[in-house]
Amino acid sequence: MSIDFLKKSLENANVQAMLKTIRKCEGTDAPDGYNYLFGSSPHNDRRFDNFATHPNKSFPFGHDQFSTAAGAYQILYTTWKDSSIKLGLNDFSPASQDLIAVSLISQKNCLQKLMDGNFEEVISHINTIWASLPNSPYGQPTHDLSQVAGWYKENGGTEC
Repeated sequence: MSIDFLKKSLENANVQAMLKTIRKCEGTDAPDGYNYLFGSSPHNDRRFDNFATHPNKSFPFGHDQFSTAAGAYQILYTTWKDSSIKLGLNDFSPASQDLIAVSLISQKNCLQKLMDGNFEEVISHINTIWASLPNSPYGQPTHDLSQVAGWYKENGGTEC
């Protein structure tokens, strides 16, 4: 996908609804969610304040596991590095985070499907990117499909 197509896709109501839904699932839907580090919540201050680059801070979870997830879509440092090169991004700003998220959806061949309203099909593919989505294979807590569909619709998303 071209960067121009990805930018244009951000104008689509279903894409915006899905991005808001992902943020809700990931726990980053607060006003400062683009600043969240792994483990952030509205009740703690685990944040970063410089969008010049991905913060690349590693936090433990589980048994001997660590995560560098950051931002509204909890993007891993390695994903940001690869995506920033591929997309020509030079920062980790909210706009760059949004572009990376739609690029990840596109890599699953789901961006056009999302724009067309194929919600459940899209969820079944992007749940390998975001561990909080329904039926994600990672063994982390997930949200129920009907609840996620409700959030998607509340945010203006439509299904075909």
